[in-house]
Amino acid sequence: MNSIYNHGLKQTQTITKDLTEFEKNLSTSPLSLQGAITTSITAFKKTIKDYSDLLDKNSTDAAFTKHESRLSKFNQDLDSFTTKFESLKKQRDIATQESNKQELLGRRHVTHAHAAATPSDNPYDPTQQQQQQQQSMMSQREGLYRENETLARGSEQLDRILEMGQQAFEDIVEQNETLRKIQAKFEESLMTLGVSQGTIRSVEKRAKQDKWLFWFCVVMMLVIFYYIIKWFR
Repeated sequence: MNSIYNHGLKQTQTITKDLTEFEKNLSTSPLSLQGAITTSITAFKKTIKDYSDLLDKNSTDAAFTKHESRLSKFNQDLDSFTTKFESLKKQRDIATQESNKQELLGRRHVTHAHAAATPSDNPYDPTQQQQQQQQSMMSQREGLYRENETLARGSEQLDRILEMGQQAFEDIVEQNETLRKIQAKFEESLMTLGVSQGTIRSVEKRAKQDKWLFWFCVVMMLVIFYYIIKWFR
């Protein structure tokens, strides 16, 4: 149970970190961050369910109260994470809509400005071409930055999955060790039972021999009494 609890603590730390990053960069955070948070919350729900099921199976444990309070804390954290994540997604949607609206208004303003420009404006002005090239380079850099950030987030998510797999493997090894101990106890009990049965058979055999010896002695005694009585007569 402690291993599942420690795994749950790691998940809460990861989710808290991701939510903080999402809150700081609502409008610029990649969609992969939302996907990572969603995946982490889903995995945290599964951890809580496993912890609850294990707690139900060990309701007679001396540390039941401690584990029950830990489970209650996990459920509170899950509700808090879910509520905050939904709120942040709504705030992001509102900010994105405002940004799109401002961008659309800006484009309209630029269009009207170009339409009202005098014929002396040269569309092939080197200054305008340089500005367009700079904007294109900035867009490419921004795209590369977002792509690198997405790859980094995917790598981090892969590390989390590997960590979950490692945790599952450790749980399996721990369960296997427990089964081995139980098997050893069963074998020891069977050996003890075998020795007890052998002892019982020896006792029964000795009792049967003593029984035959007792009746033989009784018969011999009766015969001796018969001859003694006959001799004195």
